[in-house]
Amino acid sequence: MARIAFFHNALGKTDGVSLEVDKWKLVLERMGHTVFYCAGNDDVPHVHCIPELSFLHPESYKILRNATVKLVDFTERELEDAIWRQKDVIKRQLLAFIETNKIDVLIPNNLMSVGYHLPALIALWEVIQETGLPTISHNHDFYFEESGEVHPTCNVAQNILDTYAPANFPHVQNLVINRLAQRALKEKKGIDALVVPNVFDFDQPAWKRDEYNASFCSDMGIGEDDLVFLQATRVMNRKGIELAIDVVGALGTPAMRQRLEGKILYNGKMFTKDTHIVLLCVGRIEKFGATDNYVDMLKDRAKEKGVDIRFVGDYVKHSRGEKNGRKVYSLWDSYVYADMVTYPSYWEGWGNQFIEAVFAKLPILLFEYPVYVSDLRQDGFKTVSLGDTLDGRDHRGLAVVKEETIQRAAEEIVDILLSLDRYREMIEHNFSIGKEKYSLTTLESIIRSLFERIIEKRGDIY
Repeated sequence: MARIAFFHNALGKTDGVSLEVDKWKLVLERMGHTVFYCAGNDDVPHVHCIPELSFLHPESYKILRNATVKLVDFTERELEDAIWRQKDVIKRQLLAFIETNKIDVLIPNNLMSVGYHLPALIALWEVIQETGLPTISHNHDFYFEESGEVHPTCNVAQNILDTYAPANFPHVQNLVINRLAQRALKEKKGIDALVVPNVFDFDQPAWKRDEYNASFCSDMGIGEDDLVFLQATRVMNRKGIELAIDVVGALGTPAMRQRLEGKILYNGKMFTKDTHIVLLCVGRIEKFGATDNYVDMLKDRAKEKGVDIRFVGDYVKHSRGEKNGRKVYSLWDSYVYADMVTYPSYWEGWGNQFIEAVFAKLPILLFEYPVYVSDLRQDGFKTVSLGDTLDGRDHRGLAVVKEETIQRAAEEIVDILLSLDRYREMIEHNFSIGKEKYSLTTLESIIRSLFERIIEKRGDIY
C-alpha cells in the first residue's frame, strides 16, 4: 500500500478544499493506504506544518499581496527575488517531509493552480520534477478563471503562473472539479485533465440534535421559534451573500410576514409576530479573494433591508472544541438548526455547501452559478432559483438581481415553509439524486481507477 501526502495552504478547516481532502483521506484509508497532511497551519494536530505554506505567514502574505493584489512593497525585481528565496525555504522543508515520511504519492490541492502562493507553486513544481514521484494535482480553482480573485500585478507574477501552474509531467495526473475548468485548461495550457466532482458521505448517520449542540441556538442568540437561513460558505465577494440578504429582507416585509403569521410551519411550529428571521453566516471571513470591506458592505445592505445577519464563524469550525472559554461547534451542527440553506454564489469551483445541504435535507435558495449550469443542473435538483444572470451592481459594488426575481423567490420560500408535503418532497428528491451521483462510492471508484493508471507503474510502492 502507498504512503500518500496531501498538500494545501491549510488543512482540517471548513473550506471546500479541506473538506474534500478529508473525504479523499477517508476513502484512501479504507483502501488500506496511509495518508499524511502537510500544510501551513499548526492548529490541527495531525497536520505536518510548514509555516511558509500558509497564506498568513508574514513573508508569504507580503509576497501574495504584492504579486496578486497590488505591487507596493517591492520593485518587480525585488518581488522576483523574494519569491525565489521563499521558494527555496519551502522546497527544503517539502523534501525533508517527503524523505522522513517515505512518501510515495503526492497530492497537491490548489497550490498548483489557484495562483495565490507563487513560492509554494514553484517549490512543488520543482519537487514533483526532481523526485519523479507519482502526483495527482487536484486543481479546484485556476488563476485564469472568471472568479476575479487573482490579479497578477506584474510580468514576473504572470510569467510564473503561465509557466508553472499547474505541473505537466508524464507522472502527473491533473484533476479538475468541473467541465468548464477542464475545457479552459485544455484551451489555455494544452493540458488534459480528468473531471472528478466533489462528493459527500451520504451513508453516514444524519446530523441530529444531541447533548453537545443542544445549546447552539442559545449560544448564537437564536430563539427556539426563529427561522434560520444558513449561509455555510466562507464570507467573500463571489459567494454573493448580498443576494441572500435581499431575499431574507423580502421575507421580512409586512406583506410576507402577514402571510406567515398565525400559520403552522413545516416543522409544526407557529410563526408569530415575535418570530425573528436570521441569516446566519457560519463560515470564516476570508482574507483572500475578498474585498477588504466586504463584511461592512454586507452589514450596510442588511441594515437597509432590515435583515438580522450574524457572522459566527469564530465559533463554527471543522470540528467541535473550545475558544475563549466558549463552545465551538462543528459546521455540521449548524445545519441541524437551519430551516433553509442560502447558496447565492455567483462563482464556485463546484459547490460543496450545496451538496452538504442536499445531505442535510434542507431546501436551498440558489443562484445558478456557471458550474451549477454546466455540471449540476442537468441532474434535476429542485431549488428556489435566483436565475443565472446578475442584473448589475449597487453603489457599493455588491451584486444585484431583478427585484421581481427576489420577490418570486421569497414567495416560493413562504409556500415551502407552509407546506410539509412540499418541503419533504423537495428535500427527499434532492437527497436521492445526491446519493446516486455524488457519494463516496463514486469517489472510491474514481480513485481506484486513478491508482491503476498512474501509480501501479511503480510496483515498489505496493
